[in-house]
Amino acid sequence: MKRSKISLSKLFRNDKFLIVFAFVVSCILWFVFSQNSDEETTTVVPDIPINIELSQEAIDNGYEIFSKSAETASVRISGNKITVGTINPDDILVSAQMGLVDAPNSYSTLQLTARQNSNKTNYTILSVDPSIVNVYVDKRRSVDFKIRDDVNYNYTVDSTYYAGTPSYSVDTITVSGPETEVQKIDTVAIIGELSGELQSTTQFQADVVLYDQYGEAINSDLITVSTKSVEVTITVLPEKEVPIKPTFTNVPSGIDVDSIVTVEPSSIIVAGPQTSLTTLPEINLPEIDFSDINPTEDNDFSLEIDLPSDCRNISNQSTAKVTIDLSGYSTTSITVSDFTFRNVADGTNVSATTTDLEVLVAGPQDYIANLTGDDITATIDLRSMGTDFEGSTEIPVTITFDNEYCWAYGDYSINVNVTKTSNSASSG
Repeated sequence: MKRSKISLSKLFRNDKFLIVFAFVVSCILWFVFSQNSDEETTTVVPDIPINIELSQEAIDNGYEIFSKSAETASVRISGNKITVGTINPDDILVSAQMGLVDAPNSYSTLQLTARQNSNKTNYTILSVDPSIVNVYVDKRRSVDFKIRDDVNYNYTVDSTYYAGTPSYSVDTITVSGPETEVQKIDTVAIIGELSGELQSTTQFQADVVLYDQYGEAINSDLITVSTKSVEVTITVLPEKEVPIKPTFTNVPSGIDVDSIVTVEPSSIIVAGPQTSLTTLPEINLPEIDFSDINPTEDNDFSLEIDLPSDCRNISNQSTAKVTIDLSGYSTTSITVSDFTFRNVADGTNVSATTTDLEVLVAGPQDYIANLTGDDITATIDLRSMGTDFEGSTEIPVTITFDNEYCWAYGDYSINVNVTKTSNSASSG
């Protein structure tokens, strides 16, 4: 007949067994402690933070402690075995009192003392290790430095691509720490290397290095920097030559602007994403209004070259010069006294209180020589006045010509009087 084996795992899953087991263990522990509760023992409590106390005057003057020769101490204690066994670093305060502080300095041989720091008092402090500590005291200073780029750039790009100048995740580095140490810093640089052929925009991390005035690297645990590395970006984009095109408004229908206009530069090199370059067949300059062109004056226009936001002007020419050659063109002044009204509301009467309008006409000399007022139409559109307006006002005049080569230089307007009538007025 086989005996069934007792499994410990099964026993510890049995609730009744666990209750009995816990009771027995408690009794044993009570017996042990009761027999040893008065026994004295000695032990060492490690890793107790060292607290250095500056005077209020030193704190008010901006001084602070930047380093200590030791951050923690060990304290040897004796006492009741049970009490001593419960003492932890929070129950003991280790400190040293600073004397007069009136200048940045290293203060040595500060005596460390330890005292009880909780309601656990049934023990005696025997010694502190270390017994003395050295500290460095100074004022804090922060300085912003412009980055100096000391990266070794050794890369190449295809001739059909553009590589931009390096850009940085930050342009300045903030250095802070003891004033005496920060004053030694002359330059903050980034170092690293980028090599190989680049076919797309590339980012890499460059390390931050501090240098003194002699070019020697500064390594100090007391100095902190706002970032230990900087992300450097080299933008690599395809490029394309794109023509520049002038645009005009109010051009007489008989004038071919392409025959009288030149642009400098006529094209520029543009870099950008391929999708943007594909949809950029030309660059249109801001419009030039022919009513602003006087043939007897200088007709050179300097206009901004605008690109899509994701493209770059590699030619570095931000403006284009548009020159209009109006040789053989001139101006003459003609009086217009006949006006045509449009969009006159029903029940409204309109009359011009301006009887004569002097118009400066521009065009080829042989065309304007025989031009008269009968060849000019002056139109006043009342649509913008609405149907309820009544009274006198000034309204712009649109000047048109029977001759398709002439235009009016400048802007014109006349005064009109608008009244309501009982009879309907027909619209012009």
